[in-house]
Amino acid sequence: MIAIPLWLVPAAPLVLLLAFVLPSMRGVARNLVPLAALPALLTATATPGPLSVRLEWLLLGSEFSLSDTGAAFLFFSSLLWGFAGWQALRLLADDRHRDRFFGCFLLAMTGNFGLLVAQDMASFYSFFSMMSLASWGLVLHGGGAPQRFAGRVYITFAVAGEVALFAGLAIGAYFTGSMALPAMASDGVPPLAIALAAGGLLVKLGAVPLHLWLPLAHSAAPAPASAVLSGAMLKAGLFGLMIILPLGETASPAAATALAAMALAGLILAPVLGLVQADAKATLAYSSIGQMSLMALGLAVALAAPESWPFVAAALILLATAHAFAKAALFLGVPAVWASSRGVSRPAIILALCLPALALAGMPGTGGFKAKEALKSAFAAAPEGWAVWLGLALFCASLGTALLMMRALTLLASTAPKPDVPQDVVFPWLALLLFVGIGFSAAPLPFVDAGVVKLPDVLPVALAVGLGLCAMVLCRVSSLRVEPPAPGEILGLLRQQTAPEPVLALPPPRLPRSRNRGLVLRRARTRLVRPESGSLAILGMTAALTFLALLPDAPTGELTGDRTVATTP
Repeated sequence: MIAIPLWLVPAAPLVLLLAFVLPSMRGVARNLVPLAALPALLTATATPGPLSVRLEWLLLGSEFSLSDTGAAFLFFSSLLWGFAGWQALRLLADDRHRDRFFGCFLLAMTGNFGLLVAQDMASFYSFFSMMSLASWGLVLHGGGAPQRFAGRVYITFAVAGEVALFAGLAIGAYFTGSMALPAMASDGVPPLAIALAAGGLLVKLGAVPLHLWLPLAHSAAPAPASAVLSGAMLKAGLFGLMIILPLGETASPAAATALAAMALAGLILAPVLGLVQADAKATLAYSSIGQMSLMALGLAVALAAPESWPFVAAALILLATAHAFAKAALFLGVPAVWASSRGVSRPAIILALCLPALALAGMPGTGGFKAKEALKSAFAAAPEGWAVWLGLALFCASLGTALLMMRALTLLASTAPKPDVPQDVVFPWLALLLFVGIGFSAAPLPFVDAGVVKLPDVLPVALAVGLGLCAMVLCRVSSLRVEPPAPGEILGLLRQQTAPEPVLALPPPRLPRSRNRGLVLRRARTRLVRPESGSLAILGMTAALTFLALLPDAPTGELTGDRTVATTP
């Protein structure tokens, strides 16, 4: 196996980003975007794993290593970024702002990969912030009114989450006297620090009521960006929570109850709001809220019953992997539907999309079924009194997801073709669909009963099909119609198509009379209505500085125990 230096995992996308600075290199750099995730994929699958690296000169002394959990998350994240970059390369081939999109895309990729290998608080927070802020550019890419509104909501939640995360990590570092990220789960960390850090990560997870940004962002962003937003970046919140929460140590009944309440609210709210959406991507976004709520429920069980954590952790990794591939395949399938006609190709694509849809719903024979069976087995160690409603929650999660998948596929089937979408956007989607078909849950888990399929296993999907058919018949024979609400619930109602008139307007500045006066005014108005341009420039400078900071010195061997750790002075 090729040995990849661990620092190259986040540095590879930055190297490619710098190539966009030279106009003569942009064409080559653009074609290499899907390969920027290759070092991360090779690192995640390397045996033995890469050595730990400590860079004393970076930030407050940065340490990078790859745990088993990090390797699992890095594996599916790198694949998703590669496939999404491939489709973005074809989908945006004629977009005049494509280089701006790929710049934000590579920055977000860097942050996503970096936080999965970071072992200190400063590095984790820096990469997490880079991922969140760069994703703002992905949401804003379309430049229309929906994108600008979604961008404002997204950046508000992102900054609030990052402030909470920073405050929690800072308090934890003060009380523990250590910058090591796993120290957040130690006994010396006050509950306030854990609550703040967890709150910041729950924003990224999309937990109710911190989810309002998610449907708006997924609807506004291009489909490849939605694929990584849902498939990879939401999992960054889960990954962080698995590290900083005191899981497997002592029971935390109050925290478990609060997290379980948020998870149950998400499981109920997601299908209720997702089923009445008129946009397939918004429906898929609400299904992500439901799936991430199910993962949050697993964390709640582990907080309430520490002895269940080894089983819950394995189930969460499996569930995160299954959801990542299935949801990314659904989002990448949206442009494939746009590129198809309503003849023979459209039904074939919709039929193929049923595979990831069934996997998300937990249909027997799919990876999603194996993951949910693992989670059900892990829930057996839950506190007394939790068993009944946990079983009901799992059933409702499968039923709600199946209903949402039927709604999303119905909306996609009725979508008008878009002649400007190139036909070759289908190939990245087909390649990713193979991973969903293979099923990464084929390896047996020792705590999962691999018996025959029973009626309760298929009941949620069968019931969803029956309810869906009844709803279709009812809509055809009656005049019953539901007005689709705007994504984002209450925030969607506040959206305004036109800017309001200012209550108090300052007089315009006096400019010297010249023939350039009109040009100055036009440029000033342009910059006022596009504030994101300056923010994207700041992100570019941040990326350049981060790349320079990641350049390693010549490593020296230092023997620690039975392993050699690469260090730099």
